[in-house]
Amino acid sequence: MKKKVGIINCFEVSTRCSGSGCFKAFNNKGDSFENYDGEAELVSFVHCNGCSEDSVEQVVARAQRMKKVGVTTIHLSSCVRSKCSFYKEFIDALSKDFEVIGYTHGSAKKKT
Repeated sequence: MKKKVGIINCFEVSTRCSGSGCFKAFNNKGDSFENYDGEAELVSFVHCNGCSEDSVEQVVARAQRMKKVGVTTIHLSSCVRSKCSFYKEFIDALSKDFEVIGYTHGSAKKKT
């Protein structure tokens, strides 16, 4: 079965980032995508809605729309991992319905 992937990136960072690092990693099967075969398909690329009290709910709502188009695995972009105070909460909430990978490119370990 073809793996269908979605990426959620940071709204703030998206104002100055094209997402090319995430796409390059996916297309080259590098970094967080290194275990994917040629059948994996990037189906959706969205950003959060910015930092607010309902950030987690908004990300979950976007993820549910991804689910409707077949996404089963969500990658939180590396910018979410490095910049977002909701990172852990996003992982916890999204893990209820998806396989969640906590970065897209760069080091696999989160810097603390």
